[in-house]
Amino acid sequence: MGFLDKIFGGGRDEPDIEELLNSLGDEDEVVEEEAERYVRPLALNSVQDYDKVMAEINKNNIVLLNIRPLATKNAVGLKDVISRIKESVLGMGGDIARITEFYVLITPPGIKIVKRRSQ
Repeated sequence: MGFLDKIFGGGRDEPDIEELLNSLGDEDEVVEEEAERYVRPLALNSVQDYDKVMAEINKNNIVLLNIRPLATKNAVGLKDVISRIKESVLGMGGDIARITEFYVLITPPGIKIVKRRSQ
């Protein structure tokens, strides 16, 4: 963007997508209102994090699970813990789905994930 564009506002026809996406939420943002359910972002750092994931599901929260930390350290452990989570969650009527390479969505009973993409 040139000097005159800055003065006269030229070149601003395209939205700044990165700025918009960054404004959607801050990791340091504090939840001030109580809610029945939350979407909890969690990182899977070790196989022991199974308990943290299941504690959130048992509170009827939705978990957005980052599997990258364990995937880069222990692929066998990742497979084992995801299998345990899947068995537990499906057994209680919840659901689980991979949404990106390193993120898994896990829902409590009563919430199902549509696993096919709409056309």
